[in-house]
Amino acid sequence: MTSDVANESKTVPERGLRARRASEVMAALGIVQLGDPILTAAARPFVLPQERDEALRILDRLSAIADRVERVHNFAGGVMGLAAPQIGEPRSIAIFREGGSPQLVLINPQVIEVGPVGRQDWEERTEGCLSFFDFRCALRRPRTAVISYHTPAGDEAIVTVDRGRLAGDVLHEVDHLGGVLCVDHVEPGAPSVSRA
Repeated sequence: MTSDVANESKTVPERGLRARRASEVMAALGIVQLGDPILTAAARPFVLPQERDEALRILDRLSAIADRVERVHNFAGGVMGLAAPQIGEPRSIAIFREGGSPQLVLINPQVIEVGPVGRQDWEERTEGCLSFFDFRCALRRPRTAVISYHTPAGDEAIVTVDRGRLAGDVLHEVDHLGGVLCVDHVEPGAPSVSRA
């Protein structure tokens, strides 16, 4: 998932490679692309602390692939999120990187509450996704979200995300873990996708 920034579609081809569509570049970096059934299946939660080593192994892979993505794409101060199914791991873990902040790791995240309550008051936005980076989805997202999750150490924690753009980004990744894509949130009759 990526935030809505002006230069989002400017993905730099890797050295020695011809210019390719953004989705082709993401696939070459290890991002599973739209059409793979892992993206529409619910991820399996971790049993902690018993599966801590497995969670850390997948976290290492997520971080390494996120590093590669950041080397070829400028997120211009936005947020980059990546969920385990997007790297072919059907487990419930996602990471978020917001410019200048430490990486946030959510294991087994669950949405406790979103706000405002009324969908008509949610923020209209477009979302990009590393799993179909050539297009953007037009949808509404809550402006705030309260998420419960486990830390890599296995501790239970709660995070409140109260900045609209970031709240939507976190919800985008939590959706991935449930097998839901941003196109599934597009309202009937609304333009579903646009070129990135």
